[in-house]
Amino acid sequence: MKINRLNLKNFRNYLDLDIEFNDKLNIIIGNNAQGKTNILEAIYFLSITKSFLSVNEKTLIHKDKDFTRVNGDIFNGNFKKNLAVKISNDGKKIEVNKKLIKRNIDYLGNLRVIIFSPDDIRLLKDSPGNRRRFLNIELSQLYDKYIKILSEFNIILKQRNEYLKIIKNSPINLEYFNILNEKYVDLSVSIYLYRFNFIDKVNQYISDKYSFISGDDGLLIKYISDIDITDKNTMKNIMLNKLSEVKDREIMYGNTQIGPHKDNFSFYLNENNLLLYGSQGQLKMSILALKLAEIDVFKEVTGEMPILLLDDIFSELDIEKRNKLIKFLNDDVQTIMTTTDLSEIDQELVKIANIYKIENGKIIEKINNN
Repeated sequence: MKINRLNLKNFRNYLDLDIEFNDKLNIIIGNNAQGKTNILEAIYFLSITKSFLSVNEKTLIHKDKDFTRVNGDIFNGNFKKNLAVKISNDGKKIEVNKKLIKRNIDYLGNLRVIIFSPDDIRLLKDSPGNRRRFLNIELSQLYDKYIKILSEFNIILKQRNEYLKIIKNSPINLEYFNILNEKYVDLSVSIYLYRFNFIDKVNQYISDKYSFISGDDGLLIKYISDIDITDKNTMKNIMLNKLSEVKDREIMYGNTQIGPHKDNFSFYLNENNLLLYGSQGQLKMSILALKLAEIDVFKEVTGEMPILLLDDIFSELDIEKRNKLIKFLNDDVQTIMTTTDLSEIDQELVKIANIYKIENGKIIEKINNN
């Protein structure tokens, strides 16, 4: 999977930008606050229809304009697609080949990306909700069914919580409550299995990636849930029993106490929780190893390489780790990276890259080396 061309209208500090990428390595260079990261954000936005930096999508619109539009030409195997996402006062509009896509769940997967930036260390330090969000985004790129199951789960969870509040002061309709529970459990088990299997696949690669970059062995991600992951039928029975055990507490608090909305995962190095015992360097390297492992998982599941977005990460690494990371930037993975200084990047890579110098929301210089 490659992105051949990206066009921005009124996106962040770009009034009008048209940029073509080669299918191997692309380097965006410029001083801070010139718009380098905005290009990566736009590609991510075209993929996920959400920003990885901002919750308020209106902030993506140039301060003097009333809409923004991101448009990209995608090449995937034997076919090409034109993708477009627009935000205006009328809301968000998504198009594939100029055809309007009404539901976000029917769009995800058209452009698969993996992004790594210095801020990703928050994945370890922030709340479990941030880690669940990460799982949901990655799985939605990999599996069409996952986002549909998750959407349905959120609806049932809301209905169940609303009913728990009602029956706190009213008689319970057991038939209706049991129907809610059955549906809730079915969807929960499916989500558990998707998430557990994804982490299991990541664990097949992550230790080797971490070991190669850092020199240390034994990195592992542990999935944390209310239910032991076994076979589907056993999990359903266990979960129904657990819901029965906590029913009184759920009614008292008016919300669902057990389910995938409570999930978490942690990084362990030789059985030590990195968040508790790891150094800043180990935390950063564990996230980088995760992203590199994801490349292999995406390839395994979809048969295609994702696009790798690297936001100023070479400034975070010493020379030895930079050189090791470079070995992962092979010809199969289209990579788009930002930097403030080309001297931070191996000159053999620079020779084969397209280089774009950015200043105040404009490309002021372009060098095609490939």
